[in-house]
Amino acid sequence: MTAAHVTDLDRRQAARVAQSRAARGEASTLPSNDSQAAAKAEPQPKPRNGDRWATYNAFIDHIAPRLTLAERAVWQLMFRHTRNGMCETSVRMLATAGGIGRATADRALRQLCEYGLVRPVWKSRDKSKASKYAINPHPDHCIGRLPTP
Repeated sequence: MTAAHVTDLDRRQAARVAQSRAARGEASTLPSNDSQAAAKAEPQPKPRNGDRWATYNAFIDHIAPRLTLAERAVWQLMFRHTRNGMCETSVRMLATAGGIGRATADRALRQLCEYGLVRPVWKSRDKSKASKYAINPHPDHCIGRLPTP
């Protein structure tokens, strides 16, 4: 791994490892120079497919009972169309695939954004074009924002 491929996250992780070793009194195996330490740091592992199931299971177990049927349908459709944490979809597609009206799909999407389950990344001004949304990978962290069952 060259220094050009090192991310800020790798540098911060290398600094934390060096600090924790110094606090424990262990000899540091990493050089004191930050760029060299970051270059030798292990890269972050990519998320596994199992993480996707963990997100879905957390949604079904903790979140779904507190949502309306339209909100459940919209979230599940968005989750199904998510690639690399991003969902590119339109309200029209959500309404058609979910068997609900456009106004209902739009209202459900706004509620999901308010609850923190979905975050708009880019909104199209043209109603027929898709917008981009980021799905929260930890939906159980949003329980405090949800209505009580």
